[in-house]
Amino acid sequence: MRSTPENENKRRAIFIIKLVVFLSIYILLKINPKWVNSLNIPDYVTHAIIFIISANIIISLGRIILVSTYNRKNKIVKGSVDNFVLGINRIADLINVFVFIGFILLLMNINPLEFVTSLSIVAAAIALLSKDYISNMINGMIIMFSDEISLGDYIQIGNNKGRVQNITLTNIHLNNDDEDLIFIPNNVVMNSDITNFSKRKIKKISFDFDIKNTGLDIESLEKYLANKLNEFQKHIQKDSFNLKIVKINENYTSLKFQFVMNKMNKSVEKEIRKVTLRSVLKYLNNESNA
Repeated sequence: MRSTPENENKRRAIFIIKLVVFLSIYILLKINPKWVNSLNIPDYVTHAIIFIISANIIISLGRIILVSTYNRKNKIVKGSVDNFVLGINRIADLINVFVFIGFILLLMNINPLEFVTSLSIVAAAIALLSKDYISNMINGMIIMFSDEISLGDYIQIGNNKGRVQNITLTNIHLNNDDEDLIFIPNNVVMNSDITNFSKRKIKKISFDFDIKNTGLDIESLEKYLANKLNEFQKHIQKDSFNLKIVKINENYTSLKFQFVMNKMNKSVEKEIRKVTLRSVLKYLNNESNA
């Protein structure tokens, strides 16, 4: 969940401005229609302006009511955005795009309904050609209205791992550990194996590494690594350290070092990983010099 009170306040301010403009035009048309007629503005232009403003007001009002009702029902802090709110916002934006297209047609004195009807064959061809894009949008809506992936979750999609910064109708924005922003199409997301680390009840951290069989002492290595992580003891559950053998080969053994964190914190986890890996290298270096 990501808090964006500025965005929500901005949306509501724009809604109020649109409402004031609409009421001003409506009152002006009722009070002084002769003055309006003297401007020689074609009726279809006036209708187009009234159409886009009134449609925007209805869409914005519907969005505000839905979001407010949902937030109140689920006791969500005002200004916070979760998947449902994000989905409603995206749908409202999509409807506004169609409204704007209708506005352009009305400005050209073209009836939108007649235009769509006359282009039904062309529209079918366009839909066929853009089926992948439409599928991507549908998958985006499915992701938004599900609770499998939420804003702020730390996830892995295929080989990409990072925190979810945004979910749009076309892709998911991941901010990886190197602070790179990765855009993954929703179709790829729906067809990939996803690991959501934020949904795990147990915040287990694992390190895989190989070590030569010569002079290998598992218990000694486990105690050594646990002592090196004493400075992080407030972040790690007591007695959760575990060094286990994954695979024994002829010349080396594959090991997995695990522990459980009290709370998932990526900055702390990153520091722990750095200390652990350096400690492993130092241990191996000491063993080779012994």
